[in-house]
Amino acid sequence: MSELLEPVKANLTISVMFRDEALLAETRDILEKKYGETDAISKVYDFSSISPYYDPEMGNDIKKIVFSFKEPVPRDLLKDVKLFCVELEKKYSENGNRLVNLDPGLVTLENFILATGKNYSHRIYLGSGVFAEVTLMFGKKNAIKELPWSYRDYLYEPARSFLLEVRELYRAKRALLLKNTEI
Repeated sequence: MSELLEPVKANLTISVMFRDEALLAETRDILEKKYGETDAISKVYDFSSISPYYDPEMGNDIKKIVFSFKEPVPRDLLKDVKLFCVELEKKYSENGNRLVNLDPGLVTLENFILATGKNYSHRIYLGSGVFAEVTLMFGKKNAIKELPWSYRDYLYEPARSFLLEVRELYRAKRALLLKNTEI
């Protein structure tokens, strides 16, 4: 019989697609008030050149950045983070079009998981309209294993190196978490 155990907390990330720098700064401030300070921030990269998928809604020249939050979170918090992000996206919308697109995720030693509101065959329902997917798997020696549904932009620089950096930050956080739970 398997024993059901609470997994070690994970590293929260939130990816932000945006066009307006001032709105990005305001969004970051709100996210840090809600989830604590960031400990790593990716370089800004040009999302529209990788995929035009969001251009009809958000316009051309969409940029993307990924924030990593310092404090590890329980893995089942991902659903609530997604719900908060959806409300924030609604707050910053004009005529039903988002001005920011927020994608919360979790980094562990094993994988990078993203929350979404879209169902698909490989996604697991978390409740309240939120699904989760393993977007990338991590292997030995900083190998990233892509999956058939992996979003391309996470496979390219600077996001790829950033996720590996966050994984290493998480490795140290995880060691402290495990050390603090030993009695």
